[in-house]
Amino acid sequence: MARGTHFTGVRIAMENLWGHKLRTFLTLLGNIVGTMSVIAVVSLIYGADQYARRKVLDEGTDVFTIARINPIEFLTDFDAFLESLNNPDITLEDRDWLESRLTLARAVGASVETTGDLRAGRANFRGCEVRGKTAEYPLIEDLPLLLGRHLTDVDVRTSAPVAVLGFDVARDLFPRSVSPLGQEFRLRGRHFRVVGVVEDKGTVLGSNQNTFAVMPITTWQKAFGARESIGIKVAVADLATFEEAKDEAAFQMRVRHRLRPLQDDDFGIQTADQLLQIWKGVAGAIYAAMTPLVGISLVIGGIVLMNVMLVSVTERTREIGVRKAVGAKRSNIAGQFLIEAITLSLVGGALGVLSGSAITYVITKLSPLNFAIPLWSIGLGLGSTFLIGAFFGAWPAWKAAGLDPVEALRHE
Repeated sequence: MARGTHFTGVRIAMENLWGHKLRTFLTLLGNIVGTMSVIAVVSLIYGADQYARRKVLDEGTDVFTIARINPIEFLTDFDAFLESLNNPDITLEDRDWLESRLTLARAVGASVETTGDLRAGRANFRGCEVRGKTAEYPLIEDLPLLLGRHLTDVDVRTSAPVAVLGFDVARDLFPRSVSPLGQEFRLRGRHFRVVGVVEDKGTVLGSNQNTFAVMPITTWQKAFGARESIGIKVAVADLATFEEAKDEAAFQMRVRHRLRPLQDDDFGIQTADQLLQIWKGVAGAIYAAMTPLVGISLVIGGIVLMNVMLVSVTERTREIGVRKAVGAKRSNIAGQFLIEAITLSLVGGALGVLSGSAITYVITKLSPLNFAIPLWSIGLGLGSTFLIGAFFGAWPAWKAAGLDPVEALRHE
């Protein structure tokens, strides 16, 4: 097909778009909605996937958590989850037991968390994540320091009233002209001294990573009570022995809790791999549910496009007759109408990409979701509309090419 025919088809298609604005919008609505759905859904899921993977990497794939219950069982085995609600609390003594007996771990730490309001002079920081931890947390978590030091074993043993602050907490509580180190803040009537500030960790999936305060877990228990069950985080020495380390920890916990051979575990073990597998299942289910919905929208858009192109063939019957009379081939006529159909469909796809991107951006601004549009999703959206235009434009193009020139010239 000559290059001029390509440009002619595109030009005529664009003239029809501009000349019949309402009809064009209604024609392309299906393609716009379908492509918009592809971009919006894929972008939001992709952003959530990046968040989930980053969270795993931040904590490390060589870390597993022992807790009173395994929250993942809420999705995988609800009956087991209900039974686990009767499990005994995990205590600091459990952590000390494991630390002294595990041979395949490089670090065994304990943590507990709640929220609280911090005050320093007239400044306050509401809804701060107050984390109680043992001194091993820098070996388990990615918390690089901007100023000062991390907590020490001495801080934990003496229940020292000290804390390491997240970047935003330190910035909001203390004037920028004053170093936060050595400054004090109040929490639940207690005074705490700042010994460290963590680097700015930014925002992930719309969630601010700088709104926390870390204090010795023993200090946390004095402030909030020692009856809260803790979590024990174990970092293995060698990733190749991850499963062996997990089995070793489970065995020692069973010994510690004096469980008989046939008794079920009265604790849960959560791994990064479990989180990723759960997320993959959720994401797969969303994709599976959206695929037929998007497909139906695109097919409807294709049917509407085909009907409009058939109307266009009827409206331009005389034009087709004139072109055939002056020597245009069947392939020229068919190619022109096929290019017009594809152009119309791609315009709808492009508008859908823009609309989907805009919707995703608005959602991320109004919710804790991340804005991330993979390039392959744009290719998928435009590729789908190209195929829709080619498939549903084939019949009108074939019908236009098959018109008898004599009868076409007589058409009024």
